[in-house]
Amino acid sequence: MKIKFYGVRGSYPKTGMDTVRYGGNTSCVSITKIHKDMLYRIIIDCGTGVINLGKEIVKNYLDGKEKLNITMLFTHLHPDHTQGFPFFAPNFFSSCNIRLMGMKCLKKHIGNVLEQEMLPPTFPIEYKDLKSTRKHYELIDGQTFYIKELQNTQYTPRDFLKIEVMQSYGPSHPQQGATYYKVTDLETKKSVACIWDIESHPGGDQRIIKFAKDCDIMIHDTQYTEEEYNSDKIIVQGFGHSTYDMAIKNAQKAGIKKQLIGFHFNPNHTDDDLDIIQKKLWKRNDQFTINLANEDMEIEI
Repeated sequence: MKIKFYGVRGSYPKTGMDTVRYGGNTSCVSITKIHKDMLYRIIIDCGTGVINLGKEIVKNYLDGKEKLNITMLFTHLHPDHTQGFPFFAPNFFSSCNIRLMGMKCLKKHIGNVLEQEMLPPTFPIEYKDLKSTRKHYELIDGQTFYIKELQNTQYTPRDFLKIEVMQSYGPSHPQQGATYYKVTDLETKKSVACIWDIESHPGGDQRIIKFAKDCDIMIHDTQYTEEEYNSDKIIVQGFGHSTYDMAIKNAQKAGIKKQLIGFHFNPNHTDDDLDIIQKKLWKRNDQFTINLANEDMEIEI
């Protein structure tokens, strides 16, 4: 199972020379698994990072390396997690099948929300005009579902990836909360907890700790430093994001085995700012390694 980052920023994209090393695109993470010589892909969130991912998928498809069968999970439906979807290149192939999965907000599923974002006069192509085949699924707290083998033999397809769902509610993230995912490779028993767009608690969030218990890797929201979070000059408490200390505490108490990855960075944090933060974090823990995500970073577990 491979994890690759295509967008690591929160709130809005940040371009310029001071975001080159870590990247300026908004949230998008890809998880792939080669099973019986076939590549399966899960995409978590469709920020602007999904645009480059889409180009990569199309190249793989044209080279005969990947089929256009995609599971797309959404943590929630704020713009920095959906704004790349209309520019996702596989959408313009009739052979592309996408499962769009996530929370239902204000009685609307993901497709309804994306459809609204692509209405004229503010968008040139409507959602209904995309060539891909899209199916929409509502996920709820405590749900578990599986990625199965594609039906290419006479035998019943087997499960090989397990996905568990945790739903948070406001004030963890305004306004309807967010959804977090734990992905487990049933063949290797390795697992990753995807926890971003959450305002955790000093000392640890017990629901997150229980949900991510004993995972190999935790990807956690780290939008603010402690100084920013506790500042009386620019108020960010209540915005639905965590500090680096909150992420470390959750990972320690959850017993994360290998690596904590900081993610969903403050768009005001430059590459140099993140370098300074990274150097401080290396000294913080001996239970697991702590690293900050960057675009094109790839991890195999």
